[in-house]
Amino acid sequence: MMELKIIAVVVVKEAFRDEMEKIFRTVVDETRKESGNVSYDLHQDCKNQLKYTILEVWKSQAAIDEHNASVHFKAFVAAIEGKVDSLSVDVIKRIY
Repeated sequence: MMELKIIAVVVVKEAFRDEMEKIFRTVVDETRKESGNVSYDLHQDCKNQLKYTILEVWKSQAAIDEHNASVHFKAFVAAIEGKVDSLSVDVIKRIY
């Protein structure tokens, strides 16, 4: 099986920064417990304190699908609604 990686970039609204950090920590902690997760790390941009990047490594697409269906991920999606300026998600695989 080939590992897949996800790069999720979230720019939060300033008024929600503290709240979003708590929300991020919850989803990170819960996701790290998933059997299909290899790593799940939250990063903050050094120049823009409102820009967060989640670097994820998954064992398979099935593991990603299970994650997306999980209670904690669905709660995360609901919790960030209206609190972010932008969100981008790229699923990538290593080719070399």
